[in-house]
Amino acid sequence: MPNTLAYIVVFSYPLVVLLLFRKLSLPKALVWSILGGYLFLPEKTGIDLPVLPVLDKSTIPALSAAVMVWLKRERPDPLKARQERSEEPGRTVGRPVRVRRQGGRLMLLLLFMVIIAPFATYYFNREPVIWGPTFLPAMRLYDSFSMVLLTFMTLIPFLLARRQLATPEAHRDILKAFVWAGLVCSFLILIEVRLSPQLNRWLYGFFPHSFAQHVRGGGFRPILFLEHGLRVGIFMSMAVLSACALYRVRDSRRPMLWMCAAIWLLLSLFLSKTLGAFAIAIILLPIILLLKSRLGFITAAVFAGVVLLYPMARGSGLVPLEKITDLAASISEERAGSLTYRLSNEEALLDRADKKPMFGWGMWYRNGLYDEQGRRTSVTDGIWVITIGSRGWAGYIGFFGLLALPIILLAYRSRQLAIDDATVGLMLVLTANLIDLIPNSSLVPITWLIAGALAGRYELGRQVGATEPIASQGKRRTIERKSLERRSPSRA
Repeated sequence: MPNTLAYIVVFSYPLVVLLLFRKLSLPKALVWSILGGYLFLPEKTGIDLPVLPVLDKSTIPALSAAVMVWLKRERPDPLKARQERSEEPGRTVGRPVRVRRQGGRLMLLLLFMVIIAPFATYYFNREPVIWGPTFLPAMRLYDSFSMVLLTFMTLIPFLLARRQLATPEAHRDILKAFVWAGLVCSFLILIEVRLSPQLNRWLYGFFPHSFAQHVRGGGFRPILFLEHGLRVGIFMSMAVLSACALYRVRDSRRPMLWMCAAIWLLLSLFLSKTLGAFAIAIILLPIILLLKSRLGFITAAVFAGVVLLYPMARGSGLVPLEKITDLAASISEERAGSLTYRLSNEEALLDRADKKPMFGWGMWYRNGLYDEQGRRTSVTDGIWVITIGSRGWAGYIGFFGLLALPIILLAYRSRQLAIDDATVGLMLVLTANLIDLIPNSSLVPITWLIAGALAGRYELGRQVGATEPIASQGKRRTIERKSLERRSPSRA
């Protein structure tokens, strides 16, 4: 059980967020608020209130950041903005610059889908599920509202980043934050590799998972303050890719320092004994370092499309499961056995999900499998099969569409948007996380943060300037000014 210090740290984190927003610029403060809470706050420490989602390390940083962004929002002066546009040589005036919303409408459609789907899930799950002595109650309308609130809280980092982290400068801030946080974690990894995963127990008084799963290859797999060592691995993989992306950014200072950081982070990732995350980093590193930017975002879009379509390919038998299992067996029989068990579980869970394909089985693990004694026999690891089983295809398309489509749309409109190296690097960082979502459940706040930043970049780049030319004399400017003054509130 978490100790008193764990609860104090979690519920005092809003003060840390307040300090960050007072000392840093808004984009940097937002990034560090979400990233710091995810990496260093304790797991399984929170308060479960009625209807509301659990207040814990995922929701408290997001809510605190949302409040601070709202308090620090800039209130535009329409008269001043119009004067600045009028005075700039070569600029056109008249209608203000606006943003086309085609990309935004698609994102809003996906958001609407994930918000509305729980009500349909409730409608089709009004009967209990009984497995021997195990009784899983029918869903209530109350539960659908709870699912909606949980969805909204989950998407807060996405919504904040979509508005506040859409610029290339903000993308550089995200990459730098990942590198610096990775460097801090690398020293903590060295401690746990040598002394076993004990930091969470020493500081917060408990171990957040099974200790047996963190003994690997005669040594230890670090867990730090996360739910599982696998999440440490994928974060370090993303940090490695971030350092390499900063090395490629043309205006970065002292690029060799970023390369040295990448080498150190890669060594730390190797010591973490997380084979999947290490393989993802090795696959994507040459793409960031050697390929041109255009090939980089095309590769990211291809991977994102594969992840988005993976459940369909899996259900159609297009995924070569035997070859994948044989490859794992060539590396380690133990890992091959674990992979085979996981794949068989996924097959059984997909069969279960096919009975309610559109909106899923809902809450309380109604989508799981049980034996005649009512004991759970299925284990869910991949977040995609969890989402399909509980929320159906509607929920899956909504959630994974928000994650994958920003990468695909940016690649599709890359020439018009003039995507720079920092954004390409961030696309590949998110790609690494998406690939890890197939075998694991590493859909965490920083995943939504990056996806929101990329979605905002797509919308920000689709700008249409005004078409009305500047008047050749000052008369037209005077008319524009007087007209705007009549519509604007009077000032003292």
